[in-house]
Amino acid sequence: MNSMQKFLTWRQGSRGSVSIFLLIAALIMALVGQLMLLWCREELVRTRAYLFQQQLRYLNGSCYSMLKDMDVEDGSKTIYRGVLQPGNAEVEVVVKKTTSSDGLLHFLEVTSTSANQDGALQRLCRLKLDFAAAQKNLGGSMALASKKVTGLENISQEAVYTQASDEEVKLPELQFFYLKAVNSITTTDAVSEGLSRRFIYLDANNTFQFKANSVIGGASAFANKGSIEIGNGAHFPDRLALYSRNGNITIGDNVKLDKALVHAYGTVTIGTGCKINGLVLANNIVLKGDSRFMADADVVAPFASVAYINQ
Repeated sequence: MNSMQKFLTWRQGSRGSVSIFLLIAALIMALVGQLMLLWCREELVRTRAYLFQQQLRYLNGSCYSMLKDMDVEDGSKTIYRGVLQPGNAEVEVVVKKTTSSDGLLHFLEVTSTSANQDGALQRLCRLKLDFAAAQKNLGGSMALASKKVTGLENISQEAVYTQASDEEVKLPELQFFYLKAVNSITTTDAVSEGLSRRFIYLDANNTFQFKANSVIGGASAFANKGSIEIGNGAHFPDRLALYSRNGNITIGDNVKLDKALVHAYGTVTIGTGCKINGLVLANNIVLKGDSRFMADADVVAPFASVAYINQ
C-alpha cells in the first residue's frame, strides 16, 4: 500500500470516528433537553400546586376572620363556591358550628376544599368558652367560693370567700372538648412549649402534674378528666381556666396564678404563700396556710382559643 492509499484509509476512518462522536453528543444533548423539559413540566406542576394551596389557605383564613366574631348558628353551611386559578379549580368553603347542650362551649370550624385538586384541603378551628351567669356574678367580687371550706382561719384577708350554690360550682360540659381540643401534652411540654392558647382536654383518669419551680406561659383552658397537681413555686403568668372534671386540684406552696379560674368538682387544696388573682370554685376548698387572693372579673369573661389547624 502506497502513501496515498494509507492517507485515504486514515481519513475515512477519522471521518467515521468523528461521525460516531457527533452522533453520541447529539443523543446526549437530546436526552438532556428531554430531561430538562420533563423537569420544567414537573416544576410547573409543583409551582401551580403551591400557588393554589396558598390561594386556598388565604381564602380559608379570610373566611375564618370574617366569621370568628359573628354570631354563627349551629349546623353546617356552605358559604362560598367559586373557581381559583391557575388550574380552573372549583373550591367550596363550609362553616360548621356546634355548641354544648349547656350553651357554654362552642366549636367553630371553617374548611375549604377542592375535589378536582387531589382533595386539597385547608381547615381552621376555634374553641370558645363562656361562663354561667352565676359564675359571672361572682367574678370580680370574690376570689374563693365553695360549698365547704377548711382552713379559712389560716388566711389574714377578709371578704375573699363566699358560700357557693350548686349553680356557682357547676362545671361546664367539658367532655364537649373531646376530639376538638388538644388531647395530649406532657409535663415537660407544658414548660418548654407553654399552653399557647390552644385549649387542652385530657380524657384520662391519671393525675396531671405541673412541674415545681417552673414558669408555664400561654393563655389556655386546660381540663383533665382526673386530678391536677401544681408543684411548689410554679408560676402561670397568662390567663388560665383550669378544670378537673372528676378529680381534685392541688396547688403547692408559693404558687403564682396571675389571672386564673380554678374549678374542680371535688376539692381544691391551696398551699401556703400562694398569690392567686382570679376565682377558685369547688365543692370543697382546703387552705393549708396564709395565701393572698385577689378577685378578677376578667377570668370569667368569654375566652377563645386562637385558630389552629385541625387535621
